[in-house]
Amino acid sequence: MLAVSDDVPLLDDLMPWSVAPLRLGRPWVVAPDERTLRARWDLLVRSEGAERERLFGPSRARTLRSAVAALPGSARGTGPFGQERGRCPDPVRIRLGPFDEQWLIPDQRLIDAARPELWRVADEHQLFVVEQGYVPAPGSRARAKGEGP
Repeated sequence: MLAVSDDVPLLDDLMPWSVAPLRLGRPWVVAPDERTLRARWDLLVRSEGAERERLFGPSRARTLRSAVAALPGSARGTGPFGQERGRCPDPVRIRLGPFDEQWLIPDQRLIDAARPELWRVADEHQLFVVEQGYVPAPGSRARAKGEGP
């Protein structure tokens, strides 16, 4: 493996603006195809009570009672998802990681941390880079930033 030297620019020097990745909070909001997402949405909005709660998969950040702002560029309502009866918004293509292109339901009520700043800059000309964080070599005693003892 090659070592980083002083003559190689850091990614921060080439791309000075960065945002943390989406934190979905529930796995069912992404799928390899649009049809699967629409079927999941339809099943969820047809369900009631405890079944809807179970299918939704509440987290600390989002529940069926959460009301949040719409994603930039979206005209979707922002009322609690527990009252949702409408059609699935058109899924969008995203990259969850290197070589991992998926479809996502673009509804901030479903995503724990949707990173609105990413949605504000997204257009057909936008280029996104996925960076792999620091991973120590196997057997290394070095610790990643923020790791415990």
